[in-house]
Amino acid sequence: MFLLEVKHLDVGFKTKLGTVEAVNDVSFHIDKGEIFGFIGESGSGKSVIGMSLLRLLPRNALVKGSAIFEGTDLLAAGEEEMQRLRGKEIAFIPQNPSDSLNPLMKNGQQISEVFEAKGHGRKEAKDLALKVMKRLLIRDPRLSADRYPHQLSGGMKQRLLTGISLSLQPRLVIADEPTKGLDSITRRSSIEFYQGLEGKKDRSMLLITHDLDLAYEICDRLAVLYAGEIVEMGPAKKLLDDPLHPYTQGLINSLPKNGLVPLEGSSPSLLDLPRGCFFSERCRSCISDCIKSHPKLAQNGGWMKRCILP
Repeated sequence: MFLLEVKHLDVGFKTKLGTVEAVNDVSFHIDKGEIFGFIGESGSGKSVIGMSLLRLLPRNALVKGSAIFEGTDLLAAGEEEMQRLRGKEIAFIPQNPSDSLNPLMKNGQQISEVFEAKGHGRKEAKDLALKVMKRLLIRDPRLSADRYPHQLSGGMKQRLLTGISLSLQPRLVIADEPTKGLDSITRRSSIEFYQGLEGKKDRSMLLITHDLDLAYEICDRLAVLYAGEIVEMGPAKKLLDDPLHPYTQGLINSLPKNGLVPLEGSSPSLLDLPRGCFFSERCRSCISDCIKSHPKLAQNGGWMKRCILP
């Protein structure tokens, strides 16, 4: 039995111009102890999926499908049940720690209040917070605990936010762009930290990232999103070493270390998606059949691919 199983997830947003089809028929699962990742360009629907699982989308969102977590359908559960699950069973690590931390509260207090809410006394909660900060490799935990968020580096703030999210030992962690905006040294340190989470049998992770190197380092499986749908899915290292879908190939070739070959064109409008393959207008291998009908996500050897080309 999977820890999380998402089936036929559709997310649209009502606007004056029509409905923005942000996520289209997305299905995936996450095993216990697994790190599963979503990669793709901005606007591909990665963050929308993460927010939809926790029911944190705005009121104009239209969500269909199912997301079964430990026997509970997250998309159909009542608000009281979701409040019980958020933080305690499913933690969310947002992509901007500076906007998520309280600038008027000391760092240690921001973690210790989580333990106080769980019923621990103030002194015990403070001790537990220091242990969390030490485990997160935050330099000089006692000194850092007595400081404010603006006195920490970007990487340290990201770890502090991670510490708050992990304090209640959730079963599933949703991490949205955890290395965004970090310098190379801090980024390397963050990768080492997330590598330390890998293999934890009692914790799974949904990683949402543009950082293909991070995905390669820590993910067990990957799904590639384009225009709100999965175009390729399989074992992380195999998928990034030898991608099958033209979009994944272009995404990898656009990296500086691979020659910085840009993907021509832009993603289709989510207000008016094409009838055929969503990637057809940018694909160098496009043939007439690609424009006529929309390809299905089909099994192809060890992974899945949405493409009619062999």
